[in-house]
Amino acid sequence: MSRTPVVAVVGAPNVGKSSLVNRILRRRRAVVADQPGTTRDRTYDRAEWAGREFDLVDTGGMEPTARMGLEALVTLQARVAVEEADVILHLVDARTGPTEADDAIARELRRAPGKAGRVVLAVNKLDNPSDDSDRHLFHTLGEGEPHAVSAVHGIGVGDMLDVVVSLLPETEPEEEERLPRLAIIGRPNVGKSTLLNRLLGAERAVVSDVSGTTTDAVAGEVASEGGMERYLLLDTAGVGRSSRKAEGVPYYSALRTEEAIRRSDVSLLLVDAVEGLVASDLRLARQIEDAGRTCGVIVNKRDLVPDERMREIEDMVAARMTDLRPPIIGISALTGAGVEGVLPLSSRLLRSYGLSLPTHEVAEFVNQVVDRTAPPGGVKIRYATQTGSTPPGFLIFANRPKDIPDSYLRYLENSFRQRYDLYGVSVRIRVKSSR
Repeated sequence: MSRTPVVAVVGAPNVGKSSLVNRILRRRRAVVADQPGTTRDRTYDRAEWAGREFDLVDTGGMEPTARMGLEALVTLQARVAVEEADVILHLVDARTGPTEADDAIARELRRAPGKAGRVVLAVNKLDNPSDDSDRHLFHTLGEGEPHAVSAVHGIGVGDMLDVVVSLLPETEPEEEERLPRLAIIGRPNVGKSTLLNRLLGAERAVVSDVSGTTTDAVAGEVASEGGMERYLLLDTAGVGRSSRKAEGVPYYSALRTEEAIRRSDVSLLLVDAVEGLVASDLRLARQIEDAGRTCGVIVNKRDLVPDERMREIEDMVAARMTDLRPPIIGISALTGAGVEGVLPLSSRLLRSYGLSLPTHEVAEFVNQVVDRTAPPGGVKIRYATQTGSTPPGFLIFANRPKDIPDSYLRYLENSFRQRYDLYGVSVRIRVKSSR
């Protein structure tokens, strides 16, 4: 099976990497802000130019001299992207001229094994197409001809991409496999990136004690033991209590989380065992249900609390998440305890999410439910059928559909949930006149 070529965009902080990624993708994908360090993880997106597809990797600002702290973690992410890449797009800032950081990055790229002749140097922020003379200052980096671009205005980007795709290795076309998607959702600093790395077995997302370290959705493929089931795993930025009123990076991080929920088949809601269930968790659960996705609750930091605390959280989830009634497991992402149960939980939720029943079975089951407890006020339910899956939807025919109270519809919903193990699944029931 052939692999899609990879192009990594690297450079010092705040040279415009995310703006260039958005320009290449022709849409807002990467979070863009004026302050350095906005992008911290490496993020992957499928791009296309001149009939060639490739995976475009956006990275955080490289600081090769950093040895500790968040800067070193971000630089590590960029180095991993360089190792994976078939072509490296080194972006520099024309307004600052060649800097010590640019020179250090260029030296590191020249030493990277197997990357000789695979580095394209792009000089950003040259917004005047009639004067690109400042690009020549960057010949000193020793990376060949500098290409003048303006990520904001799109100037020179097409010519640069022509060079990039000319360096891509040849691949055989293949039909892209649609893997089920799992999104790890939660508040800032509950351990999402730690769990992601534990599942992937690699330092894929930046992990630090700084709240909001992950600001972009990071995709990675993960397989169950034995490789029988494969998933695309999405990490998301943490959503804080005030994200609705936030601006800048917190605002776009909240949008990114909503996007990840919509893209997912299963959303895994990570809850902090020490802090317990809070309003932000319930708001995220509501977003998952409104999006028609399926939800499992993973209680992290299980090793820091007694068993009584875990039972309290389970009772709180049962009492506060009565719409979804999601299944719960406890883990410690840091130590790995209980993490082996995450993928089996996801598999169970995925099977329920795609439930498909023959019409006669739905009709017979609803008849049994109605015989057990009939709707009030002389309402007669005549027939029932399934209208779709992912999520499961059902259509009920009744003589007076407007007279069926919400409590009875909830009774039907919970009956389906109990009979077909639809815990954590958003079940959609509509009622229509049987006339």
